[in-house]
Amino acid sequence: MQPLARPRHSGEHMLIVEPSKLSLLRIRASGWLGAKDYQWFDTEFEYQLQLRTPPVPLLLDLRGFRGWTPAGFMSDLMWDLRNRDSFSKIAVIGSARWHSWITSVGATLFKAPLKYFGNDEEQRAREWLI
Repeated sequence: MQPLARPRHSGEHMLIVEPSKLSLLRIRASGWLGAKDYQWFDTEFEYQLQLRTPPVPLLLDLRGFRGWTPAGFMSDLMWDLRNRDSFSKIAVIGSARWHSWITSVGATLFKAPLKYFGNDEEQRAREWLI
């Protein structure tokens, strides 16, 4: 498989993979996610994943995430199913009660264990991933 070129983008994205030299991936979701948010994100995610050896730990930061449009929800579900084997553990950091609920639902979609952490527990989440 030929390596992907790093995607170029401009402007703000509501769903991003934060570049890191660490083995773990950090994804940040904010605002309302629509299908278009996943178009750029998919390319960036694939690029960042190929820099590591899957399965990798994932830190999913939902602080500031408000929800999906119907098309965004379908895009998210399809992404989850495509990447169900990509992660060794998934730590979810959230700031709303429903973020813990979607973590529980997400546990059925991924093979990796998922664990929810509150708004001020990022360090605990990182430690759990390692």
